[in-house]
Amino acid sequence: MAYVLQKWIDGYNGFLQDHRDNRSADLPLLNNNWQIPLIVGTYLLIVLRIGPRMMANRKPFELKGVIRVYNLLQVAINWILFMVISYILLNRPDFSYKCQPVDFSETTQGYQEMFVAYAYFVLKVLDLADTLLFVLRKKQSQVSFLHVYHHSMMVLVSYYGVLFTPGGHNFILGVWNTLGHAGIYLYYFFATYNSPLAARCKIHLTRLQLVQFVYLTVHFGRPALTGVQCGFPQLWHWIGLVQTVFFLGMFLDFYIKSYVKKPQKVE
Repeated sequence: MAYVLQKWIDGYNGFLQDHRDNRSADLPLLNNNWQIPLIVGTYLLIVLRIGPRMMANRKPFELKGVIRVYNLLQVAINWILFMVISYILLNRPDFSYKCQPVDFSETTQGYQEMFVAYAYFVLKVLDLADTLLFVLRKKQSQVSFLHVYHHSMMVLVSYYGVLFTPGGHNFILGVWNTLGHAGIYLYYFFATYNSPLAARCKIHLTRLQLVQFVYLTVHFGRPALTGVQCGFPQLWHWIGLVQTVFFLGMFLDFYIKSYVKKPQKVE
């Protein structure tokens, strides 16, 4: 058993070494093949087992001030990254929305794409704090399958994305995701004050997420299903398509249960 495990570990390390983008090899969280799998595994263990048990006989922590600062930080980072990605796209008239290859060159443009992909990945790691705050406040009902799956998969997909496909056709995902999350965390901030504005915005943010997933389904689905070749790996078109279709289905189910089958209190 130990021999098989060691062979698997050696194979995994060898595959990453041979196929990853070496420009990012020395960046934090990318300079070791096991940091991110261990972080995600530890995250799942804490939010699903250790955290709930630790909080079972404790009072919830009062973290309103921490949460407000965290939400504003998320708004700022997501908005800045959205503006940076949008600026890059607006100054790239050659960018193809049908199928865009990754620029692996050591030019300014190539490094620009790689560092944006890296910043997006680090942001997804930061997002894991959402769930930890839920656990510490004993809001375990909010630690749903959709929530945990979304956060853990976004870390893993963005991690392997920055290793193998840092930029290219994935760029549009960053535009939608950072814009949507800037709005979501702004909603979370106002919700801590029980603001009527937050209540009115909730349904519209859910609709924005649905629009995002519909667009991304088309964005990744068209090259995946038509077999368009541009140098961007077909496997990653399919990964993008499968993930967005899954999230679209989950969020659509949430939307129907929350706003269609139940009377809407606020429009």
